[in-house]
Amino acid sequence: MKRIGIIQILQETNYFNPILTVRQDYENFGVGRGREVLTKYGNVGELDGFIQGLKKWPEPVQPVGVLRLQAWSGGPAARGTTRWFKQLVTEQLGKAKRLDGLLVALHGAMMGEGEPDMEGLLLETIRGVVGPDLPVVATLDLHAYVTPRMIRHASVLVGYHTFPHVDQPETGARAAAVLWRLFGGARPVSALVRLPMITGGELQSTFAPPLGPIFKRLVKLESRPGVLSTAIYMTQAYLDVPELGWAVLIVTDGRPELAATAAEDFAARCWPVRERLVEKFLKAPACLDRALAAEGKPVVIADGADATNSGGGGDSVHLLKEMMGRRIPGGALSIMVDPKAVAHATAAGAGGAFRFAVGGKRDHIFSSPLKVSGRVVALHKKAAYTLTGHGGNNLKIDMGRAAVVQLADVTLLLVEKPGPGSTPLMYRCVGLEPKDFKVVIVKSPLGFRAEFGPFAADIILSDCPGCASSRFSSLPFRKIARPLWPLDKIGDWRKVGWIKQARFLA
Repeated sequence: MKRIGIIQILQETNYFNPILTVRQDYENFGVGRGREVLTKYGNVGELDGFIQGLKKWPEPVQPVGVLRLQAWSGGPAARGTTRWFKQLVTEQLGKAKRLDGLLVALHGAMMGEGEPDMEGLLLETIRGVVGPDLPVVATLDLHAYVTPRMIRHASVLVGYHTFPHVDQPETGARAAAVLWRLFGGARPVSALVRLPMITGGELQSTFAPPLGPIFKRLVKLESRPGVLSTAIYMTQAYLDVPELGWAVLIVTDGRPELAATAAEDFAARCWPVRERLVEKFLKAPACLDRALAAEGKPVVIADGADATNSGGGGDSVHLLKEMMGRRIPGGALSIMVDPKAVAHATAAGAGGAFRFAVGGKRDHIFSSPLKVSGRVVALHKKAAYTLTGHGGNNLKIDMGRAAVVQLADVTLLLVEKPGPGSTPLMYRCVGLEPKDFKVVIVKSPLGFRAEFGPFAADIILSDCPGCASSRFSSLPFRKIARPLWPLDKIGDWRKVGWIKQARFLA
């Protein structure tokens, strides 16, 4: 009976978020070692897909829990956290003893202090323990920054096919199917083609034009004989790394020409649609003007530049400041990550006065604390729920202690720790119903549409400063290769020098 090890090490990095991700951030989501990976987290995301996929194999197989680490999107991993990763990977693989193969769930856009390619480092560490011949299949988020180092140390990389991300279990099952094909003698050949472009997430839906037809074709290609995996990685744009840009990765069974030709073909299909992926945003005053003029409720205003889903700090004050200066019939609902404000509200007690400077403490580069006055409405020992949908599947979210404060017409939910900014559950978990408010703030560029879209009276995309802004000229890039669209004008993408050098076939 084959023994298949299962590992998950997952976080999406925003390089411009000044708050480093530390060991405690992973422990908040739960660290699984050995059997705990299966017993505690076996129904979560890609891990669920791994296990369900292994059950479909034509012969009995034994899943072996090795390691599970996950933190919510944020700043780069601290150096000590990186060392902890490597230590745990080495220790737990040693304890797992004999393995016939590995399934590994990664994000693909994780950075550390001094380490721009964390997944490459982790796969290299894994390979150093298990040796060069063990089949290792790894899954990646659709916004991965794929590197040759990752390709070299994994047998096959398998990426999500959807945004909003609703196919984590399916991706895990696809990876398990690929691993079975490797045992049957498949010989992976990977072709990587980069595009010199980055785009915001607001219009990256894989379910609608202009990308929908391209992804439909991509999925169809993966079902062809001789093809192991197909992916278009639209990349996490908030990484300051060399060769940042979209990438197409095609993996075939011993057919290098097919892999290279298909990768070039999909890159050529993606390049012309870039102009259609640029959204028009409204400044904060215009957002409120439009929201207050709209019929019905709620009107959802997306603060994508502060998106916790994209690694933002979750404590921008720009929309809050504008709302505080307005009369908002029907009220407004917003959320902010600010543990010091939660502590202040807790000390004041329910019903007590709240006078404090909120926000601008985590992302102190793009915001400054805003002094507000109001009343503490409610206190909660834990703002927690289980996420299923965009960003997670059976994923337990714990935003720590919470306080609800009333600031004029604004109901502000203060939490200690970041979580998804895209789901109504972030409010409902403490008894706040978004449908009851005229204006609702979300911290997400696109994923929120999956759950808010069906009942939103209107959706408005704001143009506020932040480390996850789609106005890329506002971000302090230093290490990216140039030219890069939209920062630079580019004619024929194939003639860009660094793109020619970035092509990779292995």
